[in-house]
Amino acid sequence: MAHGSVVAGVIGAKKPQYDIWGKTVNLASRMDSTGVSGKIQLPEETYAILNERGFAFEYRGEIYVKGISEQEGKIRTHFLLGRVQPNPLILQPRKLTGQYSLAAVVLGLVQSLNRQKQKQILNENNNSGIMKGHYNRRTLLAPGGSDTSHAEVTDKSELA
Repeated sequence: MAHGSVVAGVIGAKKPQYDIWGKTVNLASRMDSTGVSGKIQLPEETYAILNERGFAFEYRGEIYVKGISEQEGKIRTHFLLGRVQPNPLILQPRKLTGQYSLAAVVLGLVQSLNRQKQKQILNENNNSGIMKGHYNRRTLLAPGGSDTSHAEVTDKSELA
């Protein structure tokens, strides 16, 4: 587990996928991969925030984190043990409704893309002269095959 800023967004034209990038993502991944089975490992900065909010910890020590330790040195880490007595001075976090979940955001983006594609298709059809609900009129040869007499026929076969 780690906290911090990330870059987030949907990537991919054919199959859009939501993804996140950045130092925080790398650090969280390294906390997971260098951790101990069944325990939650977190860096010193995240420990400091959660420690003020009524959580208990066990100090693990310093570890090398690829991609971060080269510039900043080893990272001090802790194991999260659980919540101790809740602090009455600290407000409890609000529960978010499903409309704010990651899956809901991605679904909304995909639905928006689908609506844009449908509008684009309708606009292309309208620009080519095929409009839903309108008849196309064609001038056809009269049944006798004469070049000089024509009859106007209403044709519904090309409706979208």
